[in-house]
Amino acid sequence: MNKFKAFVVKKKAFRRESTQPLIENNNDIQDGFEQAPCTKYENALVQNTLDIHEEQRLQSEEQITPEKLAGLLQVPLEDGSCCSTHRQLNAEQQHLCLVQRSVDQHFPKLPPDVDQNLHQYLDNVQKMVITEFVRLGSPLTRMGLMGSLIDCYHRETFTRLDDLLQNVRSSKNSFGLMKWVLHTYLSPEMLCHPQLQEMDPIKNVDLLLFTEWVRKAKDKLLENVENEVKVFLEKILQNERDKETVKDDLYVDTIQCIDAMIEAGRQISQKLSGRVQDVCFQELLNFLTQYTNEQTEILEKKAKVDKPEIKDFFKTLNNCKEIKQYIQRKKFKTSLLNETLAVLENMETFTVKVLKEITADMTERYLKKYFKSENKDFLLLILDLNHLFSELQGFQGVQMRVVHEAYKLITYLYLKHFIQRSKNKLLRCWSPDVGQTVNQDAEMLQETFSKLAPGVEQWHLMLLSVKELDECESFDAVKLTVARMHHEYHTWSEFMEILPALLRWKGLSKRKIMEVEDILKELPNYQPRAGSVSWFLCFYW
Repeated sequence: MNKFKAFVVKKKAFRRESTQPLIENNNDIQDGFEQAPCTKYENALVQNTLDIHEEQRLQSEEQITPEKLAGLLQVPLEDGSCCSTHRQLNAEQQHLCLVQRSVDQHFPKLPPDVDQNLHQYLDNVQKMVITEFVRLGSPLTRMGLMGSLIDCYHRETFTRLDDLLQNVRSSKNSFGLMKWVLHTYLSPEMLCHPQLQEMDPIKNVDLLLFTEWVRKAKDKLLENVENEVKVFLEKILQNERDKETVKDDLYVDTIQCIDAMIEAGRQISQKLSGRVQDVCFQELLNFLTQYTNEQTEILEKKAKVDKPEIKDFFKTLNNCKEIKQYIQRKKFKTSLLNETLAVLENMETFTVKVLKEITADMTERYLKKYFKSENKDFLLLILDLNHLFSELQGFQGVQMRVVHEAYKLITYLYLKHFIQRSKNKLLRCWSPDVGQTVNQDAEMLQETFSKLAPGVEQWHLMLLSVKELDECESFDAVKLTVARMHHEYHTWSEFMEILPALLRWKGLSKRKIMEVEDILKELPNYQPRAGSVSWFLCFYW
C-alpha cells in the first residue's frame, strides 16, 4: 500500500513537471510521423500500472476459493464427479467445474410427457435462468466468472432444447418451441431482461449454436406439419366416404386445417410461414387428387340411374370453387399452383358436363313428346326442373353457374326440337299461333330460372325472337330482324348456328338463306361457323 501511495505522489509530480515536454513530443509525432522516445518517467508509470493490475488479479484469485464459490453457487464441493478431484485441477478449471455443476443442479429436468408439459417446462427454464443470473450476477462479475456461467447455461439450454426437439410430436408444440427460442430466449423476457442489462448476457451467447438449432427445429417442424396435415386431410376424406357423417362443406375443414398451420408459421416469421404453406399445399394437391378421383367415380354412378339425385354434384362444384378461390389468394410456387388449379378445374368441368347430360336427358324426353303430340303441357317439364334443382339453394357459391348452364342448354334444346318440326306439323299439333305458344314457354322458362338464380342471363330472348321472325312479311324485314339478333346474340354461338335452320323453318329458300349469311359476314363481331349452315341445310333438304 505504501508503494501505491508513493506511486501516486510521483505521478502528480510527473504531471506538473512534464506538461510542456509532452506537448512538444506530441507535436513531433504529428509532424514527423515518428514515435518520440519514452522518458524514464513514462517507463516507471507503465511498469507501476502493470504491477497494480497483477496485484489485484492475484488478490482476486486468492479470494475465490473453491469452498467459497461452491457456497455461492449452492452446490456441494465434492459429488463424485470429476470436480471432486479439484486438487489436481488449476484454479480456473476448478471454478468452471463448479459453475457447470451449478447449472446441472439448477436446470429443470425434462418432463416425462413433453407434449403435455412443454409450455410449463419452458416457463420454468425462463424463470430459473433469470433468477440465477440476478442472484449470481454481482458476485460472479466481480470474480470474473459471470461470462462462464452464461455460456454454461446457454449450452445446457440448447442441449435440453435438442432433447425436446426429438420428443415433440405435434405441430402445435413444434411451433411453440420454435417461437420460444426465436421470440423469447433473446428478448427482454429472458436474456435481455431489464434486470440483466448490466451483465449483457447476449455478448456471451454462441449464436452459431443458436442458428444451428433453429435450422434443425425448422426441419423437424416442417416434418410434423406435413404428417399432421396428411392425417387430418385423410380423415376428411374418410368422413366424406362415410355417408352417416358426410358434410356439405368439405372445403371448410380443409381450408381451416391449412390456414391454421400457415398462420402459426406467420406468428414466428414470414419466411417460415412460406415454407409451411408450401408443405401444406403439396399435401393439399395430394388430397385433391384423391378426392376428385373418388368423386368422379361416384358422380358417374349417380348419373346412370333413372332419376339421379344431383345434390352431390352441387356439393362437389361448391367444394372445388371455394378451394380454388382460396389458393388463388395465396402466393406460392407457380408450378404447384397450376397443378392444383388444373385438378380442381378438371373436376368442375367434368361435374358440369355430367350435370348437363342429366338435364339434357330429362329435357329431351319431355320435348320429344311435346313437339310431336297435341299435349302442350309444358308445365310438366318445368315441375321436373324445379325438383331437379330443388337443393341448389343451399349452394349459393355455384348456384348461378349451374342455373346459367342449365337454362342455356334447355333453351337450345327447345329450339333444336322446334326447328326439327315443320311449321305445318306444328300448326296441326298446336294452335294456329305457333309464335304465341313459343313466347308462353319462353316466359315460363325465364320465370323458373330467374327464381333459382336471380339475375341469370335471359336466354329466353332467343325464343321470343321466333315469333318476331315468323311475323316478318317481307325478306327485307327478315334481314333487319336477323341483323338485330346478330347484334344482340352474337356471343351465343350455339343459337347463331341454329339460325340458318330457323330461317329454313320459316320457309326461306336456300338462296335467300345464303344471302342472309352474306349480310351477316359484313357485320361487326361476325364469327364464321364452319360447317354449321351446310349441316342444317342438308338436314332439311
